[in-house]
Amino acid sequence: MTFISYTMEANMSIIEKKQNREPAMRALVEEAGGKFLGFYGMIGQEHDAVIISDFDELTDYMSVVVKGMAGGAISDVKTVHCYTGEDVVAATTKAAGLEYTPPTK
Repeated sequence: MTFISYTMEANMSIIEKKQNREPAMRALVEEAGGKFLGFYGMIGQEHDAVIISDFDELTDYMSVVVKGMAGGAISDVKTVHCYTGEDVVAATTKAAGLEYTPPTK
């Protein structure tokens, strides 16, 4: 999940031109090789919108963030990595086979 804040200029353009920014975000995510899962505006949060996407490669996701920020319409980005119950099972199964001894003081 990517939380974004628009610049004041972008917010004014969205209002004055009655713009829907979802198609542009969908195109950017898909061009970078990601799966576009959703786009929602938000009220009562510190960010203006959230984009939900899925990428196999971190660098593909990072290219979307860089391109979005470089475009000048986005002033802030916060990324939250989500995981499934299956991811928890895979991680805990892998952790069970790892050796680790905490360092002593």
